[in-house]
Amino acid sequence: MKIIDFEEIKKVAEKMEPIQWYSWVDEVLRKKSEFIMPSKMHLSQENGDYYNIMPAMYNNDNLVTLKMIGRHSLKREEKRSVMMSDIMMYEADTGILKAVMDGEYITTLRTGVTAAHSALLFAKKDFNVIGLIGLGNIMTICFMTLIEKLKADNDTRKLIVKLYKHNNQEQRFADRFKNLSNVEFVYCDSYEEVIDKSDIIISAVTKVSENFVTDEYYQRGVTIIPICTMGFQNCDLFFDKVFTDDIDQIRGFKYFDKFKSLSSVSDTLNAKVSGRENDDERIIVYNYGLGIQDLYFAEKFYNLVEGKNVEYNYPRDKYFV
Repeated sequence: MKIIDFEEIKKVAEKMEPIQWYSWVDEVLRKKSEFIMPSKMHLSQENGDYYNIMPAMYNNDNLVTLKMIGRHSLKREEKRSVMMSDIMMYEADTGILKAVMDGEYITTLRTGVTAAHSALLFAKKDFNVIGLIGLGNIMTICFMTLIEKLKADNDTRKLIVKLYKHNNQEQRFADRFKNLSNVEFVYCDSYEEVIDKSDIIISAVTKVSENFVTDEYYQRGVTIIPICTMGFQNCDLFFDKVFTDDIDQIRGFKYFDKFKSLSSVSDTLNAKVSGRENDDERIIVYNYGLGIQDLYFAEKFYNLVEGKNVEYNYPRDKYFV
């Protein structure tokens, strides 16, 4: 059995190009019907802390994974991430445990890349103004991937990127991408400034108690990617189309029954339903998080990372208590 920790995955990932992760996300979404994935289970705790339990199976590669992920605020002078996650990987046909591996870095990667994938899939063709709220690791991966995909497609359009100011995150983010000659960063003091007249709006804020802005700030043709699904509840009532990575997982949304139109991202990629049909449609995309993406990323890193082999003594013979 392999033990693969956070640092090993991070070390390998830092040598990779985001376009590779983009291809993994795209492949899983297109082949979603080939996987087995129950809806994630949620365990609520005090003060907004929680666990999500996410199982998945892929018979084509004889794999089952189980991811535990949770958000837990720091209780003392602890040196850890607020988000923590681990993945167990099994041989599907034997039940033998193949690996225990970090899930936090994998989650950050696949979440950020999926947001970039949805933004490019559903945005109007001539977009050039992007509003970003919540500028942490996931948004960094998202923007990095979006830029690299445009570059891979030889798209050199000029972008105006509006950054919501919070705890100097905007300065760190702009510094991270200061070498991009086709990007102009604009610092915004309010959500209204970020959202008004933006073609694409992406939020990675993990805790929101109310909607970011009122309806009139969302221009025609806008595409919204709420990475953590919060802050845009009013949009559910008047946006033209809602897309999601998994319909069953968002059935509990307050306005689920009031969506004007609801389709899955996978059906759009496989040309079963239309995506954006004109530059006038307002579109919101809820990627609630797929355990099958965790499985696919975990499998790829399992094959790329050496890890630490340990002896795990599961029962090999019939035994009696």
